[in-house]
Amino acid sequence: MLDRKELDKIRELLEKSQNPLFLFDNDADGLCSFLILQRAIGRGKGLHIKSFPELEKQYLRKIEELNPDAVFILDKPRISEEFIKGVIAKNLPLIIIDHHAIEFNFKDENLYYFNSAPSSEPVTYLCYKVFERKQDQWVAMIGCIGDVYMPDFAPKFAEEYPELFNVKYNAFDAMYTTEIGKIVKMLNFGLKDTTTNVVKLIKFLIKANSAHDILEENANTKQLHFRYRQIDKLYNRLIEKALAENKNSKLLFFSYAGEMSMSAELSNELYFKNKNKLVVVAFRKHDRANISVRGKNAKRITLEAIKNIERASGGGHEVACGAQVPIDKLDEFKKKIEELVG
Repeated sequence: MLDRKELDKIRELLEKSQNPLFLFDNDADGLCSFLILQRAIGRGKGLHIKSFPELEKQYLRKIEELNPDAVFILDKPRISEEFIKGVIAKNLPLIIIDHHAIEFNFKDENLYYFNSAPSSEPVTYLCYKVFERKQDQWVAMIGCIGDVYMPDFAPKFAEEYPELFNVKYNAFDAMYTTEIGKIVKMLNFGLKDTTTNVVKLIKFLIKANSAHDILEENANTKQLHFRYRQIDKLYNRLIEKALAENKNSKLLFFSYAGEMSMSAELSNELYFKNKNKLVVVAFRKHDRANISVRGKNAKRITLEAIKNIERASGGGHEVACGAQVPIDKLDEFKKKIEELVG
């Protein structure tokens, strides 16, 4: 966990900036991290990062376009060297807030790096702790549960909003058994919409007063609910197919293709339904396979499986991690995973 001095430094940098740009990971944790900080200071533009697994140099164009006086990167562990050097060359403060256990070796007087590893509280939680505004607690709950973390304020939140949350569930089960978990899924799917609709969603969430505002379908949330139902149909078909193909093995390995990646969401729910298995979900697109792995020793097994595969990469948390391998090496990766699982 970050100490009070580090949290106060983040607050100082936020309050000093008059036109911050927030670049955040394309999921509920990243989104809620941004919302908490923006709502607290009342200014700044947010942009969800679609490039995977790295924040790439192409996003330097947004700095030229938006002309910020500080750049905050939230929940994005891998950042290209070209991007970091590009921001530093503009003499802008670059503030990185993360929770992944990775090495970060860049140093510069304008570069500020905050990481909660090895305890690895999600970035949403860290951002909430900077200001601890009661009116943003519901946002923090969504982001924390979205990253499978039970925050210390969860019991109090559940007491005030029993219709939204119940602490009898652990953080992972809460994803599939509570209304807060449903909102996580809605926002994850909403971030897969067009850029125009994502911008509208962000503007709505900045002004929203409670989690109920998201659950209620009205003129402000019509597109979010439509997109959620639309993607959920495809999502459930993929879940059913994955379960049908993997009935007896200790390994649940599922690969799919298409225009939209849902590997993180699919792997989470498949693991919820198969907690005795290692779950591996691979999204095939062009010449690469983006892979999400869930289960006991997921990170160790994944890193061992990609060790001798050229141009493969991977990392994350011990029971939830990701990898990327060339598409022509996917069968090799699967075979190695099967050997490691036994």
